[in-house]
Amino acid sequence: MAKFVLAPRDLPLLLAAMIMFLAPAHAQPTDQLVGYWPLAGDCQDHSGHGNHGVNHNVVLADGTFDGESSHIEVPPSDSLRFGAGDFTLSAWVHTDEQIDDAVGDVLDLYDPQLRRGITLSLNSSASGYLSQCADRHVYFGIDNARSGEWQDCGRPSPTSPYVANSMLVYAGDLYAATIEGATEDDWRHVYRYDRDKSWIDCGRVGNARTTGVGPLFVHAGALHAVTTTYDWTRVREGAFEPGHVFRYRGGAQWEDLGQVSVNRTLNCAASFQNRIYVGGGPQEWGVYGRNDGGSWSASQLFPQSGPRRCFPHASTRFNGQLFVGFPSVYAFDGANWTYAGVPVEPEASLQTHSFTVFQGRLTAGTWPLAKVAQYDGGERWKEIGRVGEDGTEVNSLVVYNGKLYGGSIPRAELCRYDEQPQWTSLRRFYSPEGWLPVPPRDNGGNPTREEVAEWTRITSLTTFRGRLFAGIGNCTSSIQDTPADIRGTVHSIEFGKCLSYDDELAPGWRHLTAVRAADRLKLYIDGRMVAESAPIDGAEYDLSTDRPLRIGRGQIDSFHGKIREVRAYRRALNGAEVQSMAAQQPD
Repeated sequence: MAKFVLAPRDLPLLLAAMIMFLAPAHAQPTDQLVGYWPLAGDCQDHSGHGNHGVNHNVVLADGTFDGESSHIEVPPSDSLRFGAGDFTLSAWVHTDEQIDDAVGDVLDLYDPQLRRGITLSLNSSASGYLSQCADRHVYFGIDNARSGEWQDCGRPSPTSPYVANSMLVYAGDLYAATIEGATEDDWRHVYRYDRDKSWIDCGRVGNARTTGVGPLFVHAGALHAVTTTYDWTRVREGAFEPGHVFRYRGGAQWEDLGQVSVNRTLNCAASFQNRIYVGGGPQEWGVYGRNDGGSWSASQLFPQSGPRRCFPHASTRFNGQLFVGFPSVYAFDGANWTYAGVPVEPEASLQTHSFTVFQGRLTAGTWPLAKVAQYDGGERWKEIGRVGEDGTEVNSLVVYNGKLYGGSIPRAELCRYDEQPQWTSLRRFYSPEGWLPVPPRDNGGNPTREEVAEWTRITSLTTFRGRLFAGIGNCTSSIQDTPADIRGTVHSIEFGKCLSYDDELAPGWRHLTAVRAADRLKLYIDGRMVAESAPIDGAEYDLSTDRPLRIGRGQIDSFHGKIREVRAYRRALNGAEVQSMAAQQPD
């Protein structure tokens, strides 16, 4: 038998062949890889750059994050200081089909004080009286304290002065409901945003005599609408009927899911533990749930007087509980309702009008001094400032591209929270020159009905196509009080650069990739590019920060689910490389 002899010159060829034979079917890119955290037994950096993580309550055996405190913190380093250069961040994330919580942040390399850095998160698009609904979208943004220009996005209804407190994104589109109009034919409509100033009418919802559609929300993968009469100055005496819930069937078709209660005003709705809950009044102050057979029953009726009274206006899901408020806040775990205190004291006429989740804490907006507070657990709350110098009521709160934004009455004023207790005013949509709105009675004023009617509010804030959208309404919702001028319109702006995946992110394992490539951003899901920004001036976006890279925690909330196979590159991966990473799902 002939003996095989390996010549020295053949050794490199043999080693290359062995590497190709042993390599996985979908090799992962390694060029300029500066961080690799498999999160499969440890939180060490396996890239060779020493960017080892510090574990905070993550189950490292399988990368489980509890949605409350879990995260990995990677100390600052030169290799993770991307500056104005290209980068790629990627991760596999797993979410369950039902999450009664904010989904939370995937990656955060962001300094909120400087408004500089990178965010990658999953969040609901709900706004106004609703927050943290069942829809989930992906957001990728960068910022270096940059602000864009406002765009007038038109008015959904030609004659309504009130965009409802419920704009949201569903199946790739932005939806807005309206209340009232020039005639009763204009009542109870839902609209889908087309482009520029164009809106598409999705039909008139129901036949009962209610003046509009209030809550829009997603449940079991479908868009739902709640009919209501919002005008608090006329709802008790007028010839109005109780509200219903409807399921959207496409086009202009709506399926009636029944009358919720005796209440004419239904303010908030939620998908919680696979069941629909709706809150309102004024006949009864309560929250009602839809039963398996399709009927409705009271989950909880609240006191209408005393220190623990609650006329549900705002609702949200947070850390496995459903919260409702106005003025008192109550929490529901699926079996029991628990009193959770009042966000702000000692105003005698306190009202709670909005919720969101910000930096891992439930956050509420109130009347009559437009104060915002964060929940400390039990019955404890902590104030974090006032939205607007003469603000009275905060109807909408949202986290957009790393920062918290709020909208208030009486000037329809948008403000940004720039760390305690400063709220920076960004625009007043209604503020005639020399106009000094009369403050509420419990704040030293004595406004007439006409003066109250002139107050104007930002009803909803949400993110769509990477931009922050704001809906405007008058104070009462009634066309009898103010014309359909600036009231009833929608506007948008971009702070920093942001991309959004406006379709629903399906549960299970999904691969997310965020890329900065020269003069633009790109967002990939499961290897497919789903969003790309317009060109940017790269020199304006130096993202250098001394903040740590956080995995599973950021400006919204701790992640609720699993995160695995996190990678960071100091270059922009191309589409083929992203596809190769997305082809290998974690074990």
